[in-house]
Amino acid sequence: MRVPSVTPVVVTPAPVISEAVKPPRSMVTVGVMPPAPSAYAGKSAGLSPDALLRHATDYGAWCQANAAKLKALEAFFWPQAKE
Repeated sequence: MRVPSVTPVVVTPAPVISEAVKPPRSMVTVGVMPPAPSAYAGKSAGLSPDALLRHATDYGAWCQANAAKLKALEAFFWPQAKE
């Protein structure tokens, strides 16, 4: 026989999106992804350490920009949420 749990279940309500309250388009548009690592290699056969670091820097900046947009969306839909 299964015993019911006494632990309360906490559910975060999903936001209700109405036509009048939409986030700005810039907030929901993913940035342009940086080129593939091979684009940084130029005419060389392999990827130099410098090219690898340039790609990693561009990719990291892209990831951070998208993470910032996600945080902004969270604040837009759940303004009362605390970090």
